[in-house]
Amino acid sequence: MALALLVMGLLCSCQTVEFYSQGACGQAEIIWKSRPIDQVLVDPSVRPRVKSQLIVVQGIRQFASDHLTLPGDKSYGTYADLGRPYVTWVLYAAPEFSMKPKTWWYPTLGHLDYRGYFRESDTRKLAGQLKAQGYDVEVGGVDAYSTLGWLHDPVLNCFVCQSDIDLAELIFHELTHRRLFRNGDTAFNEGLATAFAEEGVKRWLVHQGRLQDLHHYEDLLVKRDEFYQQIEVTRNKLANLYASGRPEREMRREKAIALKQLQDQLRDLRRRWGGRGLESWLKGNLNNAHLVAVITYQDQGLMFRKLLRNCGGDADTFFARARALPKTPR
Repeated sequence: MALALLVMGLLCSCQTVEFYSQGACGQAEIIWKSRPIDQVLVDPSVRPRVKSQLIVVQGIRQFASDHLTLPGDKSYGTYADLGRPYVTWVLYAAPEFSMKPKTWWYPTLGHLDYRGYFRESDTRKLAGQLKAQGYDVEVGGVDAYSTLGWLHDPVLNCFVCQSDIDLAELIFHELTHRRLFRNGDTAFNEGLATAFAEEGVKRWLVHQGRLQDLHHYEDLLVKRDEFYQQIEVTRNKLANLYASGRPEREMRREKAIALKQLQDQLRDLRRRWGGRGLESWLKGNLNNAHLVAVITYQDQGLMFRKLLRNCGGDADTFFARARALPKTPR
């Protein structure tokens, strides 16, 4: 997730001032609480689990630099315990009868498909305002984000105790943003980072000789694809409904039916997979913003996977060709 919340340029309203002020304070907190990992590793007050995970992170960073052409030497060399489960909370929104996400403008970044705050209460406040205006809204906590090279991003307590595979995927994702980020093109940025992070994890597991873990990870990616396929079917169904010109009352009814069918299909998926998962999708009421949030990360994933194969897996060629791609149309 690339949020780069920096105090820059053209503060044109009280709301804008408030947003960038909280962003500056939140980033300052991270800087203030960050310590070099070498210091953390010899601090007797730090839990052994955190120390062992930080050692894992160091290996992941090294692999990113040596084998993935990612700037692993420029991020995640420090650690910060923020004392909360998420670093930011992010909001996605879409009109009641549209699959086009609401966007927000950020200095140097252009228009992006989400709004992020360092305080959950701020995010919920905006969510309430948008709901009152008729938007579908989804709010979720974020483990990590990238400042896109403006600062050296730290390891955070929010994600340090994840499994090593999840850690690797997250770090490769955020470092991909640092390697290549296109202003104002959320689908491009997230699709690129997701696809390259998944490839990075597979190469990392092969490098470590963890072939059984690689097999399990590839099975997980298949399940992800099955999940996203269901989302895509529902997205297309709703897009066609919203373009039909039917009365709003009818569209509202058909929308509810389509989203209920999606939940039923996801329950079937979970039963077939066995175990648990997808809980957040199976409880409560889904809306357009739920789908928009997922589509943002996966809409161009298949294209980038194909591009990487066409480049023979060469990372430098992949990033050069990705940079040359036309901007995603809105």
